[in-house]
Amino acid sequence: MKEKRIALIIPHTDITLETDLQKNLPENHILHTHRMWLDEVGEEAEKRMVDEELPKALTFLKGIAEFDAVVFGCTSASAVYGVGGLKRLEAFISSEMNCRGISAFGAVLGQIAKRRPERISLITPYTPEVNEFMVKSLNEFGVEVSFYSGLGLTDDREISKVRPEVILDLINKCKEEIRGKSDLLFVSCTNFRSMEVREEIEALLEMDAVTSNHSIFDWIIS
Repeated sequence: MKEKRIALIIPHTDITLETDLQKNLPENHILHTHRMWLDEVGEEAEKRMVDEELPKALTFLKGIAEFDAVVFGCTSASAVYGVGGLKRLEAFISSEMNCRGISAFGAVLGQIAKRRPERISLITPYTPEVNEFMVKSLNEFGVEVSFYSGLGLTDDREISKVRPEVILDLINKCKEEIRGKSDLLFVSCTNFRSMEVREEIEALLEMDAVTSNHSIFDWIIS
């Protein structure tokens, strides 16, 4: 079976996306990871990461192998500049690495589009500030967000420590609002361990659930 090499670019504090992909991708998929410095999960810090750290990361990966795909693995950072910013980011990484490219948010939008929901709910580990620009970006792409809730975390290391059971508990507490106001749930953040319990979430809510990492996984293998 032919090897497929994936360039994975993630915040320096993200351990969950890398783990999820290593555990779930077929054996012939090889990850080559480079990390970008991220001060905190917040709008200005994520803009700095996109503007300053991403170009640096690409210089380390560019030319070391013939890559089959490149992934920008931070959901909120890929949404931070809205529609125009997302398109520029994905075109930039694809051009620089000479292969197909996707961002975490772009992969999520693809999964949402496949399911064609009328309205979605959003569950995150983020602060209200980050949730607000996530909702704004989703709206710009024609996705109506009818309910959202987050844990208020800004330290990405703390996000990675949130156990899957805690995510399930948060969703269970919001169950009636999610089910009453939407027909799809999006659980955001590549460092949030929601992919591990995606099927349990769907069973709990009796509706489709999209997570950042499962969306990336599905894009890579498609």
